[in-house]
Amino acid sequence: MFEAIIGSLPELQTIEKTIDGLERKHAEAQARVQSLAVKTAQALEDDLNREAAALNAGRAAPKPTEPALQEQAQGAVRDLEVSSRRLALAQGEKARYLATHHAEILALLGEAHAAEGQRVAAAASEALAALAAYHGAEDDARNLARLHPAPAEENVGSPENVSVVWGALTTQNLTGGPRRGDLESTLQYLISLGGATIVEAGAEEGEDDEHAA
Repeated sequence: MFEAIIGSLPELQTIEKTIDGLERKHAEAQARVQSLAVKTAQALEDDLNREAAALNAGRAAPKPTEPALQEQAQGAVRDLEVSSRRLALAQGEKARYLATHHAEILALLGEAHAAEGQRVAAAASEALAALAAYHGAEDDARNLARLHPAPAEENVGSPENVSVVWGALTTQNLTGGPRRGDLESTLQYLISLGGATIVEAGAEEGEDDEHAA
């Protein structure tokens, strides 16, 4: 969360790292509880089967293995509960930090948003210039065919079975891709992001209310 600005918020970065670590430990604790629960249940079954077989054979019952595993399972459950509470405390600390530094974080996000908009706009400007050169070659080919058509070859062979009729030479009918104007409009929109602004919380809801009215 807040990857674009986390470097400017060292305290929040520390809290995030703590939460990440606690989440990993919590997942490991959950896995240990589940694993020991399965092992304990299986050990109980094995103990009962061995004890029944031993008694039927006139031997003393072997020492059960389930109690030791049950003790480990109880410890794992306790560790999981402690891990859950530690994680909840860290998440509460993060919530308090965000509430306290809300205005600062929002300002940093606005700056990051504008900077990314400038980066996108610069890349789109380069792409638009390259697209213009690409289409320039297409335009030149079209003009050459229109103003200086190739001389018609004399037909001295037998008639062809199939006649092919070409339509207008365009990017869309040659490649099946989007229309030239659509590409240019998209890039022009991306260029406009160079002056992007971040939307304040609640602004969109206000616009929706006005339209609804």
